[in-house]
Amino acid sequence: MDIKELVIFKTLAHEGNITRAAEQLNYVQSNVTGRVKKLESELQTVLFYRHPRGVSLTSKGKLLLAYTDKILNLMEETKKAIQDSETPHGPLSIGANETTASVRLPAVLVSYNENYPEVELSLNIGETEDLISDVLDYKLDGAFVVGPVKHPDIIQTPILKEELVVITDNLQAPFTFLTDLKKRTLLTRPHCIHRKRLEQWLHDEGIFPLKIMEFGTLEAIIGCVKAGLGVSITTKSLVSHHKMDDKLCYHEIPEKYSTVKTVFIRRKDAFITSAYSRFIEMIHQSF
Repeated sequence: MDIKELVIFKTLAHEGNITRAAEQLNYVQSNVTGRVKKLESELQTVLFYRHPRGVSLTSKGKLLLAYTDKILNLMEETKKAIQDSETPHGPLSIGANETTASVRLPAVLVSYNENYPEVELSLNIGETEDLISDVLDYKLDGAFVVGPVKHPDIIQTPILKEELVVITDNLQAPFTFLTDLKKRTLLTRPHCIHRKRLEQWLHDEGIFPLKIMEFGTLEAIIGCVKAGLGVSITTKSLVSHHKMDDKLCYHEIPEKYSTVKTVFIRRKDAFITSAYSRFIEMIHQSF
């Protein structure tokens, strides 16, 4: 069993298809098949179920995949540790939710890039649940998410508090807000973590929106709110960032539902390179 075999095994496990795995690895299919059979022979167990649609992992295959992830990630961490130096350099992959990325991070990223030009910094934007998963899977070095995050493999650092507000078009009078919500459509993103707060508040008030429409981006939601399609929930900082005009209004909601915390998360076992260390220091200085 060697590293190449484990890489082939992991790729096939994720792709679920020999042809796609071979294309991903730039190998011929017979090479993928042969290396997997060799691995199964060496371990004296079947790792994949073969079926017309492709392959899927057996229970032993799932066990090997868990160990393979640990082995490959440990090798990557070892490489980082050996190649690290006092001068920050190399890749650094950070994740953030859309609000933090558009409002809070630009100044930090500009400053970091100016101070450490040899670092290949990348920013991935996503939903909190996806970002947590990517950090746990070693796809991201760290991420800004809505907290708290409770996981034994994650370290979280409180960054700031945000206030949630409901946004409407300018025809929505504040004193009829709760009443009119019954007649309005709730515009939200799929799996939006803030949406749960709004729905909990409305549920406690015995109010239910007319219907719910899902959008892919906050920009699309804000544009549709201004046009009068419905209402939405977002952070007060994002509303301020968009420089409210006469087409957009925001409405404060009870503190019990409005306060959310942004935390920065990373894996406990992640090696902290000099590039990563400087980024963490800059976060603390900035927030």
